[in-house]
Amino acid sequence: MLNEIVSWWLRQMLGLVPASWRERDAGPANAIVLAWSEGTGTAELFARRDHKEASLGRFALDEAGLRQARKMLGNRRPPATVLRLPAGLLLEREVTLPLAAEQGLERVVRYEMDRFTPFAADEVFFAATVRRRDRAQGRLSLGISLVPRARIVPALAAMAALKLAPGMLEAAAPGGEARRIPLSRADRRRGRWADTMLSAAAIACAVLAVVALALPFWLQAQASAEVEARIADLKPRVAEAEALRTRMAAAAAGSDAIGAERARVGDALHALATLTDILADDTHLTALTVQKRQVTLEGQSAAAAKLLTTLSTDPTIRNAAFAAPVTRAENGTDLFSIKAEVAP
Repeated sequence: MLNEIVSWWLRQMLGLVPASWRERDAGPANAIVLAWSEGTGTAELFARRDHKEASLGRFALDEAGLRQARKMLGNRRPPATVLRLPAGLLLEREVTLPLAAEQGLERVVRYEMDRFTPFAADEVFFAATVRRRDRAQGRLSLGISLVPRARIVPALAAMAALKLAPGMLEAAAPGGEARRIPLSRADRRRGRWADTMLSAAAIACAVLAVVALALPFWLQAQASAEVEARIADLKPRVAEAEALRTRMAAAAAGSDAIGAERARVGDALHALATLTDILADDTHLTALTVQKRQVTLEGQSAAAAKLLTTLSTDPTIRNAAFAAPVTRAENGTDLFSIKAEVAP
């Protein structure tokens, strides 16, 4: 998947490259072309302008012929120079490589040259062209065009004598289609530029993939950090609320304990209030004891029997009875001692 993205991106970028930079495929539009004839030892010069060529003349590859060629060239300073080879010098073969090899195609072919051909990589000039891509099988069909360096030494020597530095070889394939093999340092720089761009694109895609994978975790970490900061800000309030809750729970527990104890032993104040409401105005207490809901009343009353009846009819007083016999006081009142239970 990454290879496909990189290849697509590189094709888009190459579409923006100036036409002069892409001339390695179609040949330079303006150049001096030296068409070499190996069999006759002669060559013909052409002036190419906008891909149209005009012959400047033919000359022999000897000293006299080279002087003649210098006159043909005159003061021309061509932007590019092309060496056109005769038929039969170009060798071609098709090889199959893994699809991944397309990223560094020239390096792979150079490394495998002695396996693909009888020559070492430094013994030939070559160019590799992609013919087919089989993505299902992961294979790349590649056409290799090459020319042995030793065969074109005379032509290269003649061009050096004319101070022409060939930047490209042109030769006709067996089917008549032109093949171009770049030679110049500029072309090699452009080849390295393409490899560099491809590597840069691969690195950029890898970085984007890493960013795409890491971004959710980073965002989650940022969100977590924000939550932690908010929690830290709320901690004092939370501690205060917890302390208040603890005090409220303690107070509630104390109230429950008091209530439970009061339910067990009774409420003396409540008992006193109840007895105050029940006792008649002619009744005077000389002693009142409240202990674990047990009430003991001692005093004087105009009618002690009536007092016992009154206590028995009240729902908060249970099991009222005389604790001792009723006696008569000197003033004519009844002296009594009553025991009872106070309801919760």
